[in-house]
Amino acid sequence: MKGKIYKTKPLKQKYQQNLNYNQAKIAGFDLEKFQAGKVAVIGGGAIGIHVCLGLVRKGIGFLDIFDDDNVEVQNLTRQLFSPKDLKKNKAHCSAKILSKQGYFNSTISGYAFRFQEGLEAGFDYSKYDVIVCGVDNNPTRVAVAKFCFNHSLPLVMSAVSRDGNQLYCAIQEPKEACFACIQPTAVDDSTSPCNLPGIIDVIQVLAGFTVFAVDTVLLKRHREWNLRALTLDGFMPDTSRVIPKRKDCPICGSGVSQ
Repeated sequence: MKGKIYKTKPLKQKYQQNLNYNQAKIAGFDLEKFQAGKVAVIGGGAIGIHVCLGLVRKGIGFLDIFDDDNVEVQNLTRQLFSPKDLKKNKAHCSAKILSKQGYFNSTISGYAFRFQEGLEAGFDYSKYDVIVCGVDNNPTRVAVAKFCFNHSLPLVMSAVSRDGNQLYCAIQEPKEACFACIQPTAVDDSTSPCNLPGIIDVIQVLAGFTVFAVDTVLLKRHREWNLRALTLDGFMPDTSRVIPKRKDCPICGSGVSQ
C-alpha cells in the first residue's frame, strides 16, 4: 500500500543553527533525536493537519498521514487546505502542503486509507516511534489503542467534544494506563458521527498539547500527566492528571488475554 511521498526543502546549512536557536533553548528538546523520529498521524483533517504542521516546523524527520476522506468546502475554515484541494484526498493534500512548510529535512507521506483498512491489508504500523490519533470516532480510537497496546507503541489520542467547546489529549504508553483506562466510556461507543460542529480555535489549542505530548515521548521532555482536558469557556476546571491502570480494563486489564 503505497503513499504519496514529499520532502521538504530545508534552508541552507549556514542558516540551520539560527533556525534551531530558540527551540534548542527548551529543556529536553533535541533536534537530532527529533530528526530521527518516525511519527504516524491517523486522521489528516482538522486535528491531524495542525499537529503535523507543528511537527514539521519543529523538524520531525519522518511523518506519515493516514486518511481516506476527501477535502470538502466546510473543511477550509479550520484546516490548511485551499479551494484547489477540493475533492482530493486529505492525506495526499496534507503531505504536499506540509512539504512546503518545513525548513529542516523531513519526509512526509500521505496514505489514502483508514487505519483499519491498513491493518487488514497488512500495513506495518509497528515501525513508528509514536502514533497520533486525531480521528472523530471512538471505534477507530479503540482500534488504534488496541494495536498500540499489543505492539508496545506509545499513542497520543486527541479529541474535541461534539459541541466544539471541550478537548482532551490522552497518552497511552507501554506498561501504563491505556486509552480505555483513561476514557472508559469510549469503548462501548460504536457510533461514527459525521457533520459535527467544528471551529479552528479549539483545534489549535488541542494541537499544541498534542505536539508537546509527542515531544515528551520522543525526547523525554518533562510531563506529569497522561490526561489533559479543558473547556474553552471555563465551565469546568481544567484537568491535568495521571490516570492509573484499571484491572477491569477491556484492553489492558489483568483478565485480558493477549
